[in-house]
Amino acid sequence: MIRKKEARVYLVTGGCGFIGSHIAEALVQKGEKVKILDNLTTGCEENIASFRQEVDLIVGDIRDEGLVNRVTEGVKGVFHEAALVSVGLSVESPRLNHDINVQGTFNVLEAARRNGIRRVVCASSAAVYGDDPRLPKKENYEPVPASPYGASKAMNEMYGSLYTRLYGVETVSLRYFNVYGERQDPASPYSGVLSLFKKAFEEEEPSI
Repeated sequence: MIRKKEARVYLVTGGCGFIGSHIAEALVQKGEKVKILDNLTTGCEENIASFRQEVDLIVGDIRDEGLVNRVTEGVKGVFHEAALVSVGLSVESPRLNHDINVQGTFNVLEAARRNGIRRVVCASSAAVYGDDPRLPKKENYEPVPASPYGASKAMNEMYGSLYTRLYGVETVSLRYFNVYGERQDPASPYSGVLSLFKKAFEEEEPSI
């Protein structure tokens, strides 16, 4: 008799956002169980409407250490997408950027360690390269961030590497760069060059 594969449980932080919702949907389509942790500041339930009944949505914040620890119990792996993604806002409010991006990521990694989770995928950013003019970018270039946002992502990569070496929490950081697609908010600062393409298409003068 062939045994049916038991569904694994994955946590997607920021799972109601642009990228996180696609990750959550892909996991559901593979037959996995999905928990989403999102404070709905920028994400919205509309992004997961087509598969809302298939996921466990926890409305909460990654800065809440106790909550993060509870929602990671029994989880196989974590896709950590929750973040403050505005470079401009990170410059205006560096402490807020640090609290969300660095402390929040630390909470996720520490919860993974405590709960025996072996794999965490973290959202990083090409902002870690700063104003380095060299093109094309290479992964082995030393990060020289030019904003608190870029610095927080570089710090998270270092924490991820540290938790891999010290605690066996295998962590991968993905340096996103001009991601685009369905469910993207064109008004979001994360849209970057895409808003310029849209303006050019509409024959408007893009601001650079």
